[in-house]
Amino acid sequence: MAAVKLSAKGIGSVVKIKVNGTLRNFIVVHQGKPSSLYDDSCSGVWLLQEDIQETRQWQSTNVNKLESSEIQAYLNSTYLALFDANIQAQIKQVKIPYRQNGGSGGTDRSGANGLSCKIFLLSAREVGFSDTYIPNDGAKLDYFNSGNGTDTKRVAKYNGSAAVWWLRSPNTISTGYVWLVLSDGRYNDNYAVNTYGVRPALVLPTDLLVSDDGTVTTNTAPTTPGTINVPGTIQGGSTIEISW
Repeated sequence: MAAVKLSAKGIGSVVKIKVNGTLRNFIVVHQGKPSSLYDDSCSGVWLLQEDIQETRQWQSTNVNKLESSEIQAYLNSTYLALFDANIQAQIKQVKIPYRQNGGSGGTDRSGANGLSCKIFLLSAREVGFSDTYIPNDGAKLDYFNSGNGTDTKRVAKYNGSAAVWWLRSPNTISTGYVWLVLSDGRYNDNYAVNTYGVRPALVLPTDLLVSDDGTVTTNTAPTTPGTINVPGTIQGGSTIEISW
């Protein structure tokens, strides 16, 4: 079976990774580090799950503080554990730009001061939105278009129908509102206590392989044998066995 490096997959390409034992589609939404706002750990192949994984609250206490949110904890525990162990080990530990301490009264953090995680929600700016009350928590990823209007590239389905999905960005004049993507690709905000779709994102190393059916493989090198036993005498034309 032929294979190419993940870095060779074009923006908008779809690759497949098992989630809870079932192959799921992930869209290549960026290659490399999006901007100087990002720590070097963010350089890699950015993948976004094509469909919504499930619906859940962003935070049951209606506080839009990402670093202590239930949705962030879920992504980096329960959801992360749904990947096979070899893929889990390859998902990069990144530091993403975010709004520390939530919307109103919070502080935008970036670079080495970003939020450390493996799985994350995209920010409003990463999907191309702009608004006075969106924090400076990212830069547009190459897959998305700029603008706040309808856009099919931002549309995601849940159980076969287009649905609303959460972003990681809080509204900067609120302690409870979080930005989200509507079912037609426009933007809005709503209370963190409400239930909407979860569309996980992650970054993988560029040198992983993608087979011709789109499945990502980890390209693990074989282990070195402890000993090799070779017969002392080899007769011409005979068959020998080498074991380890």
